[in-house]
Amino acid sequence: MKRTLLICILLPLPPSLFAGGTLQGTLTIEAMKPAPARPGYVAPATKKPVQKPEAGRAIVYLERDDEKYPPPRAAAEAVIRQEGYQFRPSMLAVRTGTRVVFPNMDDEFHNVFSLTRPNHFEVGQHRKEEVPRGQVFKKAGVVKIYCDIHAHMRCFLVVLDTPWFTTTDAAGKFVLKDIPPGEYWLRVFQPSEKIMQQRVTVTEGKTTTANLSR
Repeated sequence: MKRTLLICILLPLPPSLFAGGTLQGTLTIEAMKPAPARPGYVAPATKKPVQKPEAGRAIVYLERDDEKYPPPRAAAEAVIRQEGYQFRPSMLAVRTGTRVVFPNMDDEFHNVFSLTRPNHFEVGQHRKEEVPRGQVFKKAGVVKIYCDIHAHMRCFLVVLDTPWFTTTDAAGKFVLKDIPPGEYWLRVFQPSEKIMQQRVTVTEGKTTTANLSR
């Protein structure tokens, strides 16, 4: 009688099959102190429009020292609208390789552009009913975006290699889920262009709390 020998080889599971950890927290930013009073001074009136950022919002993301991140599962696309002569949203985070489109929701022309290298670009003028070409952002970094026709319009696009990022809510709260266990840098980008950071440890299957304040 012939006997068959079965050999089982145990292979390590890929990180995606492990239960990741969760990171949550609150970003607290102290209110700016009012400018000192100047007796007899009257501020000049102005009708110049101002790009209004979403109140209390900031971009929160995790980065590794070795800069090794899982590849994107599919080509991503994001949208930044030109609506009410504002960029909406006025701040957005995407992964490298994401294609961003800039639809015009207004009745006038817009011309979206950036001089930020190496992600500089210009969409060109287009009307409300026209479909603008998209722009693929291949390099990580903060991209400052403007409208060539309406000087008050501005937007921050934060291009990241890491897949672990989110935007805080109006109260400054954030949650990041499915994070592989390990040591990370928790970083925060604000419209002031200041980056806050602190070291955090994520544990498999557990929730870690990290609060930041300035």
